[in-house]
Amino acid sequence: MSQLEFNQLLTSLSALSEEQLAMLRREVDGKLATARIQQPTGSDLGSIGAMREDAEFLDEIVASAMKARREQPWKLSAGE
Repeated sequence: MSQLEFNQLLTSLSALSEEQLAMLRREVDGKLATARIQQPTGSDLGSIGAMREDAEFLDEIVASAMKARREQPWKLSAGE
């Protein structure tokens, strides 16, 4: 929806009766509640958020990667 369309919608609200405003309020409140429920867990944290319940496992992966980096030297190309 464009900003112009949104502004027109807001302007049209003044034409609604008190009962219609109450009905609109219930509809909007219901949609907001549904949107909050349907949001996947950890969606705001990206892929790391998906593993927040496996924090120990993630720590093990990181520790293993760091250990491998310390113990295995970088492989340089023939000219370096």
